[in-house]
Amino acid sequence: MAGTWVGTWQGSDGRSAGGFRVHVAQQGNRISGRIEVEGAWFSEARIDGVVEGSRVRWGVLRGGVAVLQFDGTVQDGQASGVYRVPGGTGGRWSARRVRGP
Repeated sequence: MAGTWVGTWQGSDGRSAGGFRVHVAQQGNRISGRIEVEGAWFSEARIDGVVEGSRVRWGVLRGGVAVLQFDGTVQDGQASGVYRVPGGTGGRWSARRVRGP
């Protein structure tokens, strides 16, 4: 999972959408790094998560608080899944690795 990933997100409301770039470091099954988001109410945040086989989960943290939760699968440099806003809505996301570790 380590490397730079570029992707898109689409809100379940059908109106909100944007792009993102996430820079991922991996140690064992733990991942961390930072995400840059277009079209959201914030532009940059930290990520922290885990990879278990082909499943990946990470939280987007601002001020130590999870503001988004991504859940999906990763295989052969491609990843996709769903995201949730705690106590709110969510949607779908997809990404591809554009640079290795």
